[in-house]
Amino acid sequence: MNLTLIDSKKAYRTDEIARWIRTEIESGAIRPGTRLEEKPLSERFGVSKTPIREALIQLSSLGLVELKQRRGATVTVLSIDQVISMFEVMTELESMAAKLAASRMSKGDREKLAALHASAEGAVSANDFEQYDALNKQFHELIYRGSGNDYLEANIKDVRARLRVYRRYPFQKPGRLLQSFTDHGQIVAAIAKGDPEAASVIMRDHIEIGGRVFADLVVEMGRQAE
Repeated sequence: MNLTLIDSKKAYRTDEIARWIRTEIESGAIRPGTRLEEKPLSERFGVSKTPIREALIQLSSLGLVELKQRRGATVTVLSIDQVISMFEVMTELESMAAKLAASRMSKGDREKLAALHASAEGAVSANDFEQYDALNKQFHELIYRGSGNDYLEANIKDVRARLRVYRRYPFQKPGRLLQSFTDHGQIVAAIAKGDPEAASVIMRDHIEIGGRVFADLVVEMGRQAE
């Protein structure tokens, strides 16, 4: 019997389970504070509890899942301090990405950015949070790519992944969709003009406003999880 082959299959299954749970968490399908029971998960994937535990440990190392004795695993609920700290970092990284994109983004990508922004108007008019959230993700990721800095892009995505679980909820706050769309229009204009300083300042203000909305949201989610 080839033990190496067995071990590799086991690792693949564990990684596959971890990816599925992570996707569900980041999409908002599994909300912060939700308990992740080993038995239902093992039944869903047709495996023993061992690869489920290993997958949960992986997610715990990423900060997406919290493991506690006698309480099992729960989807992490970020504290206010954590949200503030992460947004302080993300604000600077996003601002830098916009600044670099204003200098480096290709003409083709600038046109894509403008078209992507225009396509979001329908979601705003329809108050379609789900569609706007998806377009918002594409919008920001196009700017990261336009910065021409792979290291910066990877770091922003890491921080956003930790906050992704909350991303769909702030847009449900009255007026937030329109405010975000308006901010995006100003960012598109600054990048189109090749104005790094303006793009940086507008993006910083855009993210800081979102951070305040997130802080209020996390307070409410923390209360619900208690």
